[in-house]
Amino acid sequence: MSNLAQNVRFALRVFRRAPGFAVAAVLTLAAGIGANTSIFSVANALLLRPLPYRQPDRLVLIDARRQGSANISQGPLSVPRFEQVEQRNRSFGALAAFTPEVFNLTGRGDPEQIPAARVSWRFFEVLGIAPAKGRSFRAAEDKPGGDLVVMISDALWQRRFARDASVIGRTITLDSRDYTIVGVLPADFRFAFFGPTMDIVAPRVFELNSLNPGMVQAGVGFLNLVARLNPGASVAGAQADLDRLSAQYRAENPKMPDSDPGLVVHAGNLGDEMVSGVRTAVLVLFGGVSLVLLIACANVASLLLSRALGRKREIAVRMAVGATRGGLIRQLLTESLILALLGGVLGAVLSSWGTRALASLAEGTLPRAAEIRVDGGVLLFTLAISVFAGFVFGLMPALQVSRPDLNAVLRSEGRGSTGGRRHNALRNLLVVSQVGLSTVLLIAAGLLLRNFVQLSAASPGFDSHRLLTVGITLPPARYPDGPRRVAFFNELLRQVRALPGVRGAAGTTALPVNAVRFSMALPDGQPVVPLAERPIFNIQQVTPAYAAAMRIPIRFGREFTDRDDAQAPRVVMVNEALARRYWPRQNPVGKHILVGRQPAPSEIVGVLGDVPNLAVGKDPQPEIYLPFAQIPFATQNLIVRTAGDPRSLSAAVRARVLALDRDQPVTGVQSMDEVLEAGAAQPRFTTYLLGGLSATAFLLSLVGIYGVIAYSVAERTQEMGIRIALGAEGRDILRLVLGHGLVLAGTGIVIGLAAAFALTRLMSSLLYRVSVTDPVTFIAGPALFAAVALVASYLPARRAMRVDPVIALRAE
Repeated sequence: MSNLAQNVRFALRVFRRAPGFAVAAVLTLAAGIGANTSIFSVANALLLRPLPYRQPDRLVLIDARRQGSANISQGPLSVPRFEQVEQRNRSFGALAAFTPEVFNLTGRGDPEQIPAARVSWRFFEVLGIAPAKGRSFRAAEDKPGGDLVVMISDALWQRRFARDASVIGRTITLDSRDYTIVGVLPADFRFAFFGPTMDIVAPRVFELNSLNPGMVQAGVGFLNLVARLNPGASVAGAQADLDRLSAQYRAENPKMPDSDPGLVVHAGNLGDEMVSGVRTAVLVLFGGVSLVLLIACANVASLLLSRALGRKREIAVRMAVGATRGGLIRQLLTESLILALLGGVLGAVLSSWGTRALASLAEGTLPRAAEIRVDGGVLLFTLAISVFAGFVFGLMPALQVSRPDLNAVLRSEGRGSTGGRRHNALRNLLVVSQVGLSTVLLIAAGLLLRNFVQLSAASPGFDSHRLLTVGITLPPARYPDGPRRVAFFNELLRQVRALPGVRGAAGTTALPVNAVRFSMALPDGQPVVPLAERPIFNIQQVTPAYAAAMRIPIRFGREFTDRDDAQAPRVVMVNEALARRYWPRQNPVGKHILVGRQPAPSEIVGVLGDVPNLAVGKDPQPEIYLPFAQIPFATQNLIVRTAGDPRSLSAAVRARVLALDRDQPVTGVQSMDEVLEAGAAQPRFTTYLLGGLSATAFLLSLVGIYGVIAYSVAERTQEMGIRIALGAEGRDILRLVLGHGLVLAGTGIVIGLAAAFALTRLMSSLLYRVSVTDPVTFIAGPALFAAVALVASYLPARRAMRVDPVIALRAE
C-alpha cells in the first residue's frame, strides 16, 4: 500500500507539472466514458435490467406469427383461442389475456377520453403485481353479467381524485355506465404493450368497445396473452405445447379466421419480446459508443506515449540508479489509471445529464423508456470501463518506454530524435486504429442519415400539410348500433365542413402509419379456400370525400359517395399495392373481393394511391377501404383540411363535438405532419445518437492525426533544418509532412472500409430503400475524412516549412 500511495503522489506531481496534458486526457476520456455510460443506461433499461415483475424470467408472451416470419408479430389471437389455451395447456401455471381499450370518462369535470386496457381477471396475478390500494379482480367479475369494476392508475387517482384515500368503492362513469373502483395500481407500474400511458384497467376482454359479441365469438383476433411458466417448464417446451394445441384448434374450428395453417401461435420470453423491435438499434448504438471509447483510449495512449518519450531521460536516470522495469510500469499505469478515474468521474457527471436527455427523447419511442436512469449498476459499469480504459491506453506506452537504451538516451542529453522507430510505429498504429474505427462509425452514421433523408423525402402519398386529426370514440351504451353512429358522424362532418377556414373533412378508422384492423379477404381470380387460409389485409372504414380531404390520388374509378350507404350494394376501394399484386397492369374497377365473413363479394369502385399503412420506412401493404356507412365502427379519426394552421381550428372542432354530445370527449388532436413525425421518431432517435457519436469519433481522430504529425514535426526539427540547409524547398517539406499524414489516414480509411463493409450488414433491418453497401456513403464518408485529415496534417506542415536551419542546427 505504501508503494501505491507513493506512486499516486508522484503521479499527481507529474500532472501538476503538465496541467494541459492532464486536462486534455481527462476531457477526452470523459467524452468517451460519458457517452458509453449514457448509452449503457439505455441498453441496461431495455436489454439487461429484469422486468419489474415477480420472477420475470418465467413470464412468456404469446401472440400470432406467420410461418417464415419468426420475428414479426402478425396480430393478436381470438377469445376462442385464448379459452382453448387456458383450459388445455400443460406448461403454464397461470395465463391471462390483454388488449388496449379506451373509455370516455364523464361526470367529473370535462369529458375525457382515457387510455385503458381490458385484461382477464388473473392478469396481475400472472405478473405478480399487487395493487397499491384495494384489490385485484375476481373470477366472478370476469364473466358475462358480473359486476362492473375497474382499477385505476396512480396518475388518474391524483388527477381526478386528489389521492382521496376513500376512492376504493366509489363509482366513475365510463361510456355512460357506472363502474366501481376496486383498486389503485402502484405508481411505478408499467406494461409496455399498453403504451406510454394507461389509466384504467377493466376485466372482461370479450366486451371490448369496438367489437360486438358476434364478432368476438366468430374468432376475430384482438388479444395477446401473457403466461407464467410452470416450475421446470421452458419456453421451448411451451412452444411445443402451443403447437399441439394449434393442431387441435384447427381440427375443431376449421372455419375460424385464426385457424390458418400458416399462422403460428408463438411463445417468447416477455422481456425479449418487449424490446424485439428496438434490439438491433440499441446494439448498433452500443457498438458505436464502444468504438468511440476505443478511439478516445487510442488518443490518450498517443498523448501518454508522446509525454513519456519526453520523459525518457528521467526514466533512463531512474533505471540507471536501480529502478526496476516492473516498478516503472506500475508507476506509469498508476498515472494512466488516475487519468481514467478522473475521466470516469467527469464522464459520470456528463452522463447523468445525457441520460436524462436520452430518456426524454426516448419517451413514447422506446419501450421501458421510463426505466432509463443512472443507477448502481450503471455506475459500476462506469467504474469498470474507467479501469479498463486506464489499462488499455496506459499499458502499451508503459511497455514501450520502460525499455530505454540507457547509453543512447543519457549520451544524447535530449538532442535530436531518439524516440526510435519502435515508438513512432506505435504512435502511427494508434492513429491508424483511430481512423479505421472512426471510418466505420462515419459510414454507419452516413447510412442512417441517408435512410432518414430517404424517409423524410419520400412522399407519403398524400398532402399532409394543413391537415388536422381528431380522435373520437363513441360509447357503445349511447351509440349501440350502426345507424346512430352514422348519424352522429354525418352531422359532425356537415357542421365541421361549414366552419370558416375548412376546405374539406372526412372520417377514417386508421391514420397513416397506424394500421388498426385486419381481415381475411379473397380477391377475384384467387383459388377459393377456407376463411382461415385466405390472405390477411389491412382494412379501414372511411367516409365519402376521404380521398379528397387527404388529397390521395384516385388512380382508377371513384371514391365513396353518400349513396354508398347501408342499403346500397357492397362496395370497396383498394390501394395500388393490392391492385399490383392481384391484377398487375389491369384496371381493377368492377372486380370483386370477398371481405371477411360477408356472404357476398364487394365490388371494387376505385383504386387509391399508396399511403404508408404499417410504419414509416415500410413499404405500403395491400389495403381495402370499406364505406363507413356500411360497416360503422365506434372509433373514427376526423380529418379536417384547413386553409391555414390546422391547430387554429382545434377548439372550433371540439366545440362542434360537444354541441352534438356534451359528454363526448376528443383525443389525439394533432396535425397530420405531427402524426408522420411521430411515426419517424425511432429512426430519428437512432440517427441523431449515432450521428453524434460519429461526430465525436471524427473529431477525436482528427485531433489524433494532428497530434502525431505535430509531434513528428517537432521531433524532426533538426532533420528539417538539415534538409532545408541542403537545398530542400518549402514544397518538398510540405510534401514530406502531408505524405506522412495522408499515409496514416489512407491506411486507416482502407481498414475502416473493409470493416464497415462487413459490419454494416448488421444494420439492414434499420434501413429503408438504402443498401448496406450504399456507394454514395462508402465514397463520400472516406472522402470527407481524407479531406479533413489533409487539413489536420497541413497545419503542422506549415510550421515545418518555416523551420530556420540555423536555429535548428545550432541545437545540434
